[in-house]
Amino acid sequence: MNVKRGTKGFTLIELLIVIAIIGILAAIAIPAYTGYTGRAKVAGVVHAMGAIKTAQAAYYTENGGVPAGAVNDNTGGTILSNFGIFVSPQYATYAVAANATGCGVITATIQNVDVTTNGSTLTLTPDANCQTWSWGGTIPASYMPHS
Repeated sequence: MNVKRGTKGFTLIELLIVIAIIGILAAIAIPAYTGYTGRAKVAGVVHAMGAIKTAQAAYYTENGGVPAGAVNDNTGGTILSNFGIFVSPQYATYAVAANATGCGVITATIQNVDVTTNGSTLTLTPDANCQTWSWGGTIPASYMPHS
């Protein structure tokens, strides 16, 4: 009877190679995943700003301006009472301030996203008729909306 001994299992070198490969993949995947989740959170802020924009344009059409003073909102209540919509303050605080055209500039101050964006701003500025809007702010370019 021929029985080979020592041929069962993996060698230490094989295990170390597998661990090294897993470490390399993790080093690539974790930063990529963090970037994706950060952009997804900012996309939620962009969506909320779009809802505020629509409500603000309707308010401007009916009343010829924005509510008196700036609409600063840390809880969602002020925008709800003035524009009839609720925006979650989870990833940004929102403010609407009248500009020279009478239509308001919407500003979101980013929070709870990641270290590269926390504290930066994203603005949505209307033209004179409150019809065409443009994006701006201090947010990094990779997070800036394209349209």
